[in-house]
Amino acid sequence: MTPVKRVVMLTQTFYPYLGGSEKQALELSRALAGRGVEVTVLTRRPGGLPGEEELDGFRVLRLGVFGPRSVDSAVFMLKSFFWLLYNRDSYDAVHVHLASSPAVAAVLASRLTGKKTVVKLGGGRGVDEITLSMRTALGRLKLAFFRAFRPELLVMNREVYDWLKAMPGYSGLGLRLFRNGVDTGHYTPLLYNEKINAKAALGLDNSQLFLFVGRLSPEKRVREFLEVWAELLSEGTQRPRARLLIVGDGPERPALEMAAADPGLSGSVTLAGRKEDLLPYYRAADVFILPSISEGLSNSMLEAMSCGVAVLASRVGGAREAVEPGVSGCLFDPLNRAELKQCLRAHLADRGLAARMGERARRTAVERYSMARVADELMAIYGGG
Repeated sequence: MTPVKRVVMLTQTFYPYLGGSEKQALELSRALAGRGVEVTVLTRRPGGLPGEEELDGFRVLRLGVFGPRSVDSAVFMLKSFFWLLYNRDSYDAVHVHLASSPAVAAVLASRLTGKKTVVKLGGGRGVDEITLSMRTALGRLKLAFFRAFRPELLVMNREVYDWLKAMPGYSGLGLRLFRNGVDTGHYTPLLYNEKINAKAALGLDNSQLFLFVGRLSPEKRVREFLEVWAELLSEGTQRPRARLLIVGDGPERPALEMAAADPGLSGSVTLAGRKEDLLPYYRAADVFILPSISEGLSNSMLEAMSCGVAVLASRVGGAREAVEPGVSGCLFDPLNRAELKQCLRAHLADRGLAARMGERARRTAVERYSMARVADELMAIYGGG
């Protein structure tokens, strides 16, 4: 195995924009730089950002683009290809975040330079990049390119991995089951009295706090979760001491705000909007909710687990592998309201359940998903392992 000392992270978007893929690229770059690896992030240059800067021990190089989205993507793909070609002596491996057009540039460049290239697939089953690419002519052309050149693809959950393995034409791809990582040194749990203070700092009382963090889009099924939440609150004669805090933004936000304004939900639901620093919210939470119909491997879920928060998630994607039912959390069918209610009732009936599950969730995050472990395994992959 050849030691890798210089890595290029290729991603269409990067910090200060932080979606799930961008966050992983940022955290991986920090972790590798901390190991003495020379990391260069190659990305697009939106207006107002410098073309080059040093960030947390690694270099960010932004390539200028122009025109509408399709032209912008094509320009970035071409510029990435020629940069990788002409700078072949400055890196040992390329890690592409998402199998979009830059992945084509990187794979083609690797054929000419002989450099190791891995491509991370994003999305859960049904909204994964392979499925979405099948719907367009350019996407199908890209998939034909991948089938011909067979790049090494990092798949973030077994659901998508098994599906691709069973698909004619894709089983021969260089699929490798992998996972996202979390900085377990930054996302740490609090003691019980500290958690009470964390809630107070957010303007909350010591009610049991259920937390959602993520994009407010239909596949996340937050609106459906809110309907179940309302049904539970209306069932008993005594209203449970529980709060639902929704952190994030997206197309579903207006509908959620309207639903949360219902008198039956008064005081029990808060929409906090998008937040840059999520640590205070994880530390205040008792139960993290992830009701998605499809999911890859949620960064927010891993961050919550690392903070010692129990998980209540739909039985899809990476949650099926990260959460041990009845031990570190509760899993439910996203289309089965009865299962979801059963999970919620268990927590409402026994507040200590979240604390016990949270301890095991933290242990899972440290033992299986720590960014330190993920970075070490990636270094072996980059080197040919």
